[in-house]
Amino acid sequence: MQEIDKIYFRKKITSVLDALKKKKFTAHFFETPAEAKRFLLEQIKPGETVGIGGSVTLRETLQIVQEIRKKGNTVYDHWEADNDPQLRIELKRRHRGVDVFLSSANAIAADGTLVNLDGGGNRVASLCSGPKRVIVVAGANKLVDSVDEAIRRTRNRAAVQRVLRSQYKTPCEVTGVCSDCHSPQRICAALLILMQKPADIDEFAVVLVNEEMGY
Repeated sequence: MQEIDKIYFRKKITSVLDALKKKKFTAHFFETPAEAKRFLLEQIKPGETVGIGGSVTLRETLQIVQEIRKKGNTVYDHWEADNDPQLRIELKRRHRGVDVFLSSANAIAADGTLVNLDGGGNRVASLCSGPKRVIVVAGANKLVDSVDEAIRRTRNRAAVQRVLRSQYKTPCEVTGVCSDCHSPQRICAALLILMQKPADIDEFAVVLVNEEMGY
C-alpha cells in the first residue's frame, strides 16, 4: 500500500472499530502484519486446538500456521490435505469443534458487517457456531463503505481472484465477473453476512491491519 492509502485508512479506522464494538465484536487495529501476528500468537493459549479457515492472509502474509504449531498447539489445516480428499473433509469438520478458529474476511463494511463466501461451507459454518473463540484478521483492502459493496467485492473480486489463483474452470475465470454458474468447480456456494457477533461464539475478535493482505 502507498503511504497515502495508509493515512486514509487511519482516518476511517476509529469509526469502523466503534461500529464493530457496537455489533459485539472485540475490535483491534495494528499498523503492520508483524504486530497483528504477534497479537494472534499471544491470544492462543497453551493446549488450545486451532482451526484455520481458507485464507491467504493467514498462511502467506502472516505465515501463522507453523508458528502456532511451534507453541505446541494442535492445528487443523485442510489446505495441507489437497491430495487426500477424505482427510481434507475430515479436517474441515474438525473446525467446528476447535477452541479457536482463525479466518480472514472477504469484505468488511464500514458499519461493522462482515461478509464471507465459501464453497465447502466449513469457514462460514465455523464463523457462526462451533468454536469457542473466533479471530478474523483482515487488511485495509477488505474495508468497503456498505454491505452491498461488501457483497460485490466478495463475489466479483475475492472469489474471482481465488479462482484465478487455483486455475479453476469456471465462467468467472474467463470473464472476471461472477455469473452464478453451475460449474463443477464453482467455489461460491454459501454467502455469510454477520450483522453482529453470533451468540454461539463466546468471543469474536476482528483484527484490522493497515496493509493490503490477501484478496
